[in-house]
Amino acid sequence: MTVTDTERGEVVSFADKILRRYFCDCDVEFLISTFDPEIVWLGGGENQRAEGSEAVAKAFRDGRGDLAPCRMWGERYVVLPLDGNCILCEGESLLETLPELPVYMRARQRVTFIFRRTDAGLRTVHIHNSIPFGEIQPDELFPIHAAREACRSLESSLSRKDREIELMLSRLPGGMQICYYDAAFTTKWISDGLCRMLGYGCADEYAADTGNCCRGFIQAEDYGPMCVQVDEAFRRGNAYTAEYRVRRRDGSVFWVQDLGRRVRDEDGEEVVYCFISDITQRKEQELQVEKSNREARRQAEFLSALYDTVPCGIIQFATDESHTLINANRMAWEIYGYTREEYFAIASDPFRLVKDQDETRIHRIADALRLGGGAASYTREGRRKDGSTLWINVIMERLINADGEEVIQAVFTDVSEIRRLQREREQVQIMENRSLRAAICTAYPVIMNVNLTRNTYETVIDGDFIMRPSPRGAVDDVVARSSARIDASQREQFESIFQRCAMLERFRRGENELYMEMRELGDDGACHWISAHAIHVDNPFGSDVLAVVLLRLLDEQRSEKARQEQLLRDALAAAKSASSAKSDFLSRMSHDIRTPMNAIIGMTAVAHQTVEDPQRVRGCLEKIDASSRYLLSLLGDILDMAKIEQGKLNIVEAPFCLEEFLEALEAVHTPQALTRSMGLKIRREGPLAARYVGDALRLNQILVNLLSNAIKFTPPGGKVELTVREARRDRERTWLEFRVSDTGVGMSPEFMKRIFRPFEQESPDAARNNVGSGLGLAIVSSLTELMGGSVGVESTRGRGSAFTVLLPFLPAGEELSGAPSAAAPAGTSPLAGRRVLLAEDNALNLEIAVTLLELQGLTVDTAENGEQALRAFADSERGRYLAILMDIRMPVMDGLAATRAIRELPRPDARTVPIIAMTANAFEEDRRQAGEAGMNGYLTKPVDMQALLQELQRYL
Repeated sequence: MTVTDTERGEVVSFADKILRRYFCDCDVEFLISTFDPEIVWLGGGENQRAEGSEAVAKAFRDGRGDLAPCRMWGERYVVLPLDGNCILCEGESLLETLPELPVYMRARQRVTFIFRRTDAGLRTVHIHNSIPFGEIQPDELFPIHAAREACRSLESSLSRKDREIELMLSRLPGGMQICYYDAAFTTKWISDGLCRMLGYGCADEYAADTGNCCRGFIQAEDYGPMCVQVDEAFRRGNAYTAEYRVRRRDGSVFWVQDLGRRVRDEDGEEVVYCFISDITQRKEQELQVEKSNREARRQAEFLSALYDTVPCGIIQFATDESHTLINANRMAWEIYGYTREEYFAIASDPFRLVKDQDETRIHRIADALRLGGGAASYTREGRRKDGSTLWINVIMERLINADGEEVIQAVFTDVSEIRRLQREREQVQIMENRSLRAAICTAYPVIMNVNLTRNTYETVIDGDFIMRPSPRGAVDDVVARSSARIDASQREQFESIFQRCAMLERFRRGENELYMEMRELGDDGACHWISAHAIHVDNPFGSDVLAVVLLRLLDEQRSEKARQEQLLRDALAAAKSASSAKSDFLSRMSHDIRTPMNAIIGMTAVAHQTVEDPQRVRGCLEKIDASSRYLLSLLGDILDMAKIEQGKLNIVEAPFCLEEFLEALEAVHTPQALTRSMGLKIRREGPLAARYVGDALRLNQILVNLLSNAIKFTPPGGKVELTVREARRDRERTWLEFRVSDTGVGMSPEFMKRIFRPFEQESPDAARNNVGSGLGLAIVSSLTELMGGSVGVESTRGRGSAFTVLLPFLPAGEELSGAPSAAAPAGTSPLAGRRVLLAEDNALNLEIAVTLLELQGLTVDTAENGEQALRAFADSERGRYLAILMDIRMPVMDGLAATRAIRELPRPDARTVPIIAMTANAFEEDRRQAGEAGMNGYLTKPVDMQALLQELQRYL
């Protein structure tokens, strides 16, 4: 039987790879991976032999710690064929450890392999490794000469060893003693080494300090267990080993090992010979090892628990054709809905769970895996125990497991939900694409893909349009046909944009979109507005110039555009009208404000010139007062309208006496009517309740505006009448009708259409002497709406007008409290003798307020800004001021900041002293900010003195 050169090369390469991986790389596992199950190993040591792959593998793994990386050279191999597909290969080489290692070895290594050829390749069935024995002489087969020399050397060294023993005993890391086997282990003899280890200079010091016994230096808690251990050992034989803690003379404690034997000495006494050594370092190492072992066990338990709790299946199976299942975690069978026993019974070959159509593909994937070659992944469909479908994602890799076996590991995850969501997303994407296509078709009924370079087009979408284009054709032809149907006035522009050469040139210059709207003759014979939109498209596959052309019908958009333009024109006209009305309002306001201001200034000049005529001065003051009140009413109307427009006007429901309300209304307007020589009558029709619940203030504002207008626009000798009646009742409310009629100038039908708009007046020239803001009727309309009612008007030019207001009220059964009493005259006022602090930066306003307050018997301290007011209050004694009257807008420190600073002062009355705002700021936001700053009351300028005095009386 011979070996070919190819076979010899294969065997030598295999043997060389084994030796190099073992000696150079210290790779024991590769060596083991070549073992045949029936391998026999014979080593160079006396007991180095083993049979069977597991025993041989264990022997090599146990010796793995002795390996050191080597350099190998000078190898020589001899190959010899044997019977039964076996081949012998003998190898010899030189080995030398690497120079950077702390050990050095150089040797000639001899190895004999026997390989068996199998279907899987060469497998190792025998290894014999040895190192040449240098003691054998060239003419000897056995080392006889060396043995004789060794015997003579041994005899000569025995006597030398005897002498060295005594020297060794004195230098051992411990000491010896001979003690009696009694309750205290009394010492008969102790070595100097043991004395030194225990911290004593000699045996006498030891005996004096310990009572000359072992009990004297062994830790008390260790002594009892040591005695029990020794007694049990002596019951079994004459030797013992014990470990315990002892105390040195200085009190320090350390661990010792006690090796003892019970003998009868030359004196015939039964004694114990014991050798005691310090094992503290070893004990500490053992404790550290034990701690490490505990940590390793904990980590192993953790990894085991993690292995069984990870949300994915993990299996390991054999790499051979059987693919036998080796390991599996809990999730491996729970994913399929099996128990552990069911899974291992079914999946002994994991490929049994693979569907038939996938088995070949997955087998190829597994067979292609190589150790260290990375992982492979795939997704497949499966079946659970209950028959339901699942999808799993698998990652497979070939590796060495914790037991040193080469396996295929598969990690698989249930991705059924992800797969479902993917399918849903795909369906949604399909629907979105269809919807998008439908939307595009709706927006652009004709879409064409155009190749300008090749002069071709293809119709992608052909919907309902004014004409039906060909499915495909030449660009030049379709442009020519369209040009012939386009309105002549737009034809030249169309051709300059959409002729093929024009589009190529424009796209070359960087224009990416071309657009035009035009009128074109349709197949129905009518002209239609259409849009043509060409968009340049990047060509990733060549240099041809591509575009998309979108055609759209614009008839509806053009109609809507015309409508919107008309709306804009109407809105512009309305805006101009509103602007004109506001300009007219500002003009009239300028006139109406200047008229009372002129009267105030003029009457003031007359009063100065006639100061010695009291009657004349009194008349001037009355006219000044009337003009001032009228000016204030103008400002009130403007502010009320602003509040209504901002939604800040609130309706307050409170009980009021209707009869008292009408009497007050009559008392106010009768003098005005008499002055103009006309009659004013207030009529009550039908039964009326004595009291109602509603906003009497806003009702008064509505009727005052209507009555004032009626008196203003009725000529002398005319009549004005207010009629009040209950119009109807429902379950909750009573509807009162207030009808104000006059025999005045009346209004035109055109003006009545805009009568309730702000700033409107029918004839400013006719009303030049009947001044007003133009807001009265707008306020009436807004207040009526806010109160849940309605207002209507009837009028005839030259014959008069009638306004009808219908408002809901609740009947009230409670009596109304009386009106606040008027301010008492000076000297009898309940405020007399009290002191207030007034902060006002305007000197004239300050003088007026001080004068009016002092007329009521009040003492007034003044401040010109908020900082002075703060300092005056801070320096005053407690309870000095009844109240602080605070302007808001002042220099240095405004009234809000001063109020906050006063409230933060560290004195008891700082938080309780009343602070009342007296300000020209009349908006609701100003009132809110004042309350947040800590003010108790809020009065607007010009201040009503009666309201101020009533406010102060609240704090008496």
